[in-house]
Amino acid sequence: MKENLPTYDDIVEAVQLDLDEYVNEDGLTIAQASAKILEEEWQDINEDERVKYSYLLTLALDGIKQKQLSDFLYDKLEFYGNNILKMDNNESSQLKQDFLTYQEKLKEQNFDMIETSVNTKSRVDYILNQNQ
Repeated sequence: MKENLPTYDDIVEAVQLDLDEYVNEDGLTIAQASAKILEEEWQDINEDERVKYSYLLTLALDGIKQKQLSDFLYDKLEFYGNNILKMDNNESSQLKQDFLTYQEKLKEQNFDMIETSVNTKSRVDYILNQNQ
């Protein structure tokens, strides 16, 4: 693992704090807050695949808890899902378990899929494909 990258638990905690601030204090929607977090954390996200997957999955799970899943998170997790399940190191065990939980929650369909603009999807694609 590269130096100074956040652990999975660090990412989960940071995402929850940021979502709480952006949604409850700043009045952003779950989709807006998720995109803002990805934009703010672009350097770490593009430094390591595990970090990228961790942010995407944590944002999706927290969105589902709020009964809203952003379409761009769904699309990205559909694309990266097999990569997440193939990861093999100590740091990825909780990530893989949470991905399986996410898949179960998708089957339950106890949330609204939030359609975002082409502009938002393009911005997220750009953020997730930055190479340093």
